This record gives sequence, structure tokens and C-alpha cells, in this order.
Amino acid sequence: MAEHSTAPVTEVRVDVQEPTSWSRRLSITVPSERVRRVRQSVAAKIAGNVRLPGFRKGKTPASLVERQFGPAIEQETVDRVIQETYREALDSHEFRPITQAQVEHVHYHGDGGDLHFEVEFEVQPVMDLARTEGFHVVRPPDTIGDDEVDALLERLRAERAQLHPLDEGAKPDYGDMVLVQITNLDEDGETEGSEYRFELGEGQAIPDIEAAIMSLAPGEEGEFTVTFPEDFADEAQRGQQQRLRIRLEEARRKEMPALDDEFAKGLGDFDSLDALRTRVRADLQSDAKKRADSTVRDALVQQIVEANPFDVPASMVDRYLDYMTGDTPDREGNRRKRAPEEEERFSQLRAVMRPQAEQSLKRMMVVEHVAEREGLRPTADDVDARVEAMAEQHGRTPSDLWVELERSGQMQALEAEILEDKVFEHLQSRNTVAQA
Repeated sequence: MAEHSTAPVTEVRVDVQEPTSWSRRLSITVPSERVRRVRQSVAAKIAGNVRLPGFRKGKTPASLVERQFGPAIEQETVDRVIQETYREALDSHEFRPITQAQVEHVHYHGDGGDLHFEVEFEVQPVMDLARTEGFHVVRPPDTIGDDEVDALLERLRAERAQLHPLDEGAKPDYGDMVLVQITNLDEDGETEGSEYRFELGEGQAIPDIEAAIMSLAPGEEGEFTVTFPEDFADEAQRGQQQRLRIRLEEARRKEMPALDDEFAKGLGDFDSLDALRTRVRADLQSDAKKRADSTVRDALVQQIVEANPFDVPASMVDRYLDYMTGDTPDREGNRRKRAPEEEERFSQLRAVMRPQAEQSLKRMMVVEHVAEREGLRPTADDVDARVEAMAEQHGRTPSDLWVELERSGQMQALEAEILEDKVFEHLQSRNTVAQA
């Protein structure tokens, strides 16, 4: 339900309504005496600047100025009164708009009466997180097994594998790189063939096509009827059959490097395979810990928001979507022009991303509110300690890293990261986090 209050601003009457927790509508009435004074000032300014035939500059009779420039005087008077009194109303009520004000329902007849107008804008939502304690969340496991270390080492080997042509007459298998030409043999005759290069077994082609390719040796071709699987991305093709001519142009097999000390040395500053394994395990462990931390934090925020429901202003969501999509307006407020079809796709993308944007903003607002309420803003010592830890981790001096962070504009992001860490450390200390 909208709140309603009235307060004077000098001789101006201001009526405040709150349609939502983040919007304000001001109904402002300016007494005729103030309008008259502003009008006199505007008329005097115009009279002092105009030059009409037969009169020296600044000496034009007021009646002639009124007759010649009356409508312009009226319009500038209204504009100036609205601008002045709107700013006074904001200062008096300590409103800090986050959107451009929309002025509506201006009533002034230039007959010496009052001037009335309404103005609406959005403000930062006022949050009251009455409950931030007593929640229970489960932290997922973050331990790393030998199989995960081995899998990453195998990927590293595959990335550095050498490709060799198959022996004459040999047929490709899963894991081989192939170059094929595929021609669609539809009812109207052949279509022009297209070439594709991909690795068998990686899901880049449907199973029937991969099976057909593996029945050919390089240089061979054949005609095949393939059936699209029921989970194919294009629903219209699910279960459909298609006649294709497939020619295997070339096939190459990976020769994986040996997993030994020499392999480890080639990847960086590692003396042995054991040293590489240790580093891989540490990196995987760090990633797993971050994922588990993120899961706990997301769950805490979700429960806090559910216990303390609040909405996010549409304008904030729109600006965040601008940032996420890189669609920020230029200095004049203009956006990049798109063709109608592209604009429709872009609008659909924003609609899909909107719930994610709202959730991200709620998370930010919860963090900001708790930080402000509990006095958790990062101190200079907090920032120094974080920079020193980062510098030690990367083998650099704190001063060099500090300069780089400042020059690249990343210092603000680092402070935001520290703030979030402090907020969630505080929240976790007052809620139950169980290990899965």
C-alpha cells in the first residue's frame, strides 16, 4: 500500500507517495507569488537581451516584450520553476534518485495562479533484512581424487599430441581427427557437399554419421541412411531419416606423449612428474573449494531473500542487463542500431537473462546491506594483506602488483571481493554449514 506524506519546502507544498518500495511520486504545488517572481526574472532577462527596431538593447518596453515573447516567457518560467522546486524537494526529503525523473500533469494557466506538477522517479530500495541467522545449508564435497588428477593429465597429453595419417587401408576410430565431405541426397537431387573437420567420439556428429565414417578408409566414400536421435537439438529432425553421401578425405591418429618427467618439464617449472601432479592436485583443489564456497554462499543468499522478500527496481535490472550484454548507451543516450530481426533476437536474449540479472542484483544488495549494517567494509590493512598474499602466490613483489592493479582498474574489483569474503565469513559464523 502506498505511503502518503506532506511536507513544506520553503513556500512550496510537496505531497509524497510511495507506490513501491523503490519508487516515489511527488505532487508539487508552487504558490502563485513564487511563480510571479520567477516570471518577472525571466521577462527581465529576455528584455535585457533582445533588440527590436526603434529601441536600444535593453530599453524595449515591457508591454512590447510581453506581446512579442509571451509564450517563450511562459515556457521558460514553467521549466525553471519545475527544475528549482524539484531539486528543493529532493534535498528536503533526502531523496537520491537512481533514474531520470518523469514530469507529468503540469497545470499552469499563466493567470497568476499556482503551478502544479507531478514527478516520479526511482530510488535505491530500502532493505530491512530482519532475519539473517538460523539458516542451514549443506556444503558439497571439495576433495579431489586421483582419478580427477589423472583425467586432467590425460587432457594435457591430448592437447600436446601429434597427429599422424592412418596406415594405408586402415579405418578411423574414436579419438581420430577426420576431414569428411557430406552431401545431402534429397528427393530433388544432390545438394552441394560441405566439408567438416572434427574428432570422432566428441559428440560433434550424430552416432549414425560417426559409424558411417568409421566404415570408410581415407579416400573412400559411400551412401548411407542416417537417423537423427530422439534427443537431437533440432526438434523438427528428431527421429527423421536422411540419405547422405559421405567421403572420408583424411584421417589422423593422435600420438600421445609419454607421461613422464620430460613431459612435466615441458609444461613449465616442474622438475618431475610428481611435481606436476602436486600442482595439478592443488589447482583442482582450489577450484573445488571455490565451487563449494559459491554453492554455500548462493544457498545462504537464497534463504535470506526468501525470509526477507524484496524486489529489485526494473531500472536497475535494465542497467545490469546493459552491462551483461555490452549494450550500454553512448553519451547522448543512443544505443547501437540493429536490424529488426537482430533486435528481436536481442530482446529475447535479454528476457532469458533477466531472472539471472535479478538474482545477481539481489545478491549484491544483500552483501551491501550486511556490510553496511555490520561495519564490514574493507580496511586499508585488509587490502594490503590480500595484495601481499596474491604477490607471494605469483612470485611478485607487493608493490609491483599494487601498481598493476591500480593501472588496470582492478583495485575496485579486489576491494569488492574482500568485502564479499568478509560478509560471507560473518554470515557463515551465524548460520549452520554442514559438510555433505
